Amino acid sequence: MIRNRLGSMVAALILFGLTIVLMGPLTQKVVGLFWLRPGVTQTIGGSQTPVSFQGMILQKKALELPDVLPVYGSSEFTAVSEFNPSIFFEGKPTGFAPFLVGRGGTQDLIHALNLGALGGSLKDKKIAVILSAQWFTPEGISPAYFQQNFSPLQAYRMIFNASLSAERKNQLAKRLLEFPGAFVETPTLQALLAQESQDSRKASLRGLLLETKGRVEMAAYEAQDALKTIDYSRLISARSASINASITAPPLAPWLELKEQAGKQGKAMTQNNRFGILAEYFSANIQPRFEENRNSAAQSGFYPSPEYEDLELLLNILQDTGARPLFIIVPVNGAWYDYTGFPLQERKGYYLRAEKMIKDQGFQVANFGDHEYDTYFLQDTMHLGWKGWVSINETLDRFYHEGFQG
Repeated sequence: MIRNRLGSMVAALILFGLTIVLMGPLTQKVVGLFWLRPGVTQTIGGSQTPVSFQGMILQKKALELPDVLPVYGSSEFTAVSEFNPSIFFEGKPTGFAPFLVGRGGTQDLIHALNLGALGGSLKDKKIAVILSAQWFTPEGISPAYFQQNFSPLQAYRMIFNASLSAERKNQLAKRLLEFPGAFVETPTLQALLAQESQDSRKASLRGLLLETKGRVEMAAYEAQDALKTIDYSRLISARSASINASITAPPLAPWLELKEQAGKQGKAMTQNNRFGILAEYFSANIQPRFEENRNSAAQSGFYPSPEYEDLELLLNILQDTGARPLFIIVPVNGAWYDYTGFPLQERKGYYLRAEKMIKDQGFQVANFGDHEYDTYFLQDTMHLGWKGWVSINETLDRFYHEGFQG
């Protein structure tokens, strides 16, 4: 009697779990069909809203659309400039729109989780990933940055992603659990990650119950993702969507001419300093402590750092999913870093080390490390500026149309 009752309970749990599993893809299709009309996803891709980088529906839609190139990065996306890709490619002047995923603090671990959650959706898909040197500190990503960018939905989707290997789930779960503050409100998720982090485990009723509870919670997060996506899509006017629904912008000027324009604009906006730094930024953030910064970073470096292990994890996940990524290595401001005494060999070592890690996995990389002293390539000490964005945009355009190839 007890055995029969237990069997019925297990069968009911399995059926309930299957029902929950099917709801996610159905919700995504409904939202995509009725709310993500042509041009909407492309327009949202330039907004850096949390629903795009902490959710799943918009990213999956971006991967499905042939005229969209997902670009994963961080705080460089906030640069206010006509050369920012969200503005530069508005109206698809070369036939595609970049979908920008990230904000300040979205480092390799956050991207690894995000892409691990997407799993099979990445197979044979082109994506670009922008790497920043300032991530590679002795501490790696900070708990504050991790918690503000962590997505429980993506963690659940990673756990239940059948296309991701058990080895990769195990590695990612162990790393995520190093940030316990992120799981204060999600004990079920933390327990599931702990289960995934075990090097060997046996099937049990307790494990099945935990997974069923996790799937229910994941379904709730998926419903929230759908509602947030619908709400945000309603903010996109028909006029804005129509601009990116087809090619509405005139052809771009030649790249060399655009770089010359960018250099002139950079020069005009950096008149109060010799470092090529945006005048307002220099006055507010650097000038008050200018003398204190002289040789202040003489003992600093980009190695060792946990960020390299996170980058390796990201690379392995992309390898497992069959994605076709292009990595872009952004330089630091050489003139400023020299002033602070930050060792040149440390900087060169980072550029070469990151490039080798990427190439060892068979992926493409655009290494702009030799642009440290290219004035106006950056707009401050480390974020892309006028000429830098034009160079990145040219690289993205080549990658979308020609596959880059260096």
